[in-house]
Amino acid sequence: MSREEDVLAALDKPRALYSIQQLVDPSNKSTDALQELLMQMRTAGKVKFNINNGRWSKA
Repeated sequence: MSREEDVLAALDKPRALYSIQQLVDPSNKSTDALQELLMQMRTAGKVKFNINNGRWSKA
């Protein structure tokens, strides 16, 4: 299970979803849980998503 602290640590630079997952939880094959966590963090204003290049970054 991915945690907010781990995701924020992985976002030292803007990254794509799959790249974040490889750093946070490489054994998990599904990105659904990570994507849901990122959406919750985006709603809280902790991360942002750049729709032009498809990368997540810290807010």
